Amino acid sequence: MLLTIKCVQNVIKPNFQKVANPLASRLKAELKLSFNSSRSNREISVLYSPAARAAATGGRINLRRFYGTLNTETTTKKRKMVMRLNEQERAEKLQPLLDAGWTLVEGRDAIFKQYILKDFNQAFSFMTGVALLAEKINHHPEWFNCYNKVDFTLSTHDVGGLSSQDIRMANYLETQANLLK
Repeated sequence: MLLTIKCVQNVIKPNFQKVANPLASRLKAELKLSFNSSRSNREISVLYSPAARAAATGGRINLRRFYGTLNTETTTKKRKMVMRLNEQERAEKLQPLLDAGWTLVEGRDAIFKQYILKDFNQAFSFMTGVALLAEKINHHPEWFNCYNKVDFTLSTHDVGGLSSQDIRMANYLETQANLLK
């Protein structure tokens, strides 16, 4: 049985010695785990005995030590405050999109456009690229796909209307759709 660093990091963590000892006795082999704690990170070392290594690798019996570190300090990105577009920003940034075929949604502060692509594969590829950007900027569009058609409605729910995030997403959609033509 081979314990990986990921297993040690994600499953066993600080109480791993309690779990490792029964595992070692079940294997009837020596398995040493050490845990060093410092201020900024934790180091985990897994030492396999020749018997455990041979059982895991099918006969090669040299002693190996694997190291991994855990970063205990959490780094959280501070999200920029997104603001609703004012009238000046609407005139400057929204007008080029309206000229490119985007329409204002009746009854809410949102924009809509339908893209018709060559086939389902191209539509799915297009949506995959959009999904990657959406995750990166943490701004997810409302969309609908049927075969080669992809409908997008963009609005920022946090501000109750259109924001710079919607403009950025719409410009990305336009750029990607033009590349696919």
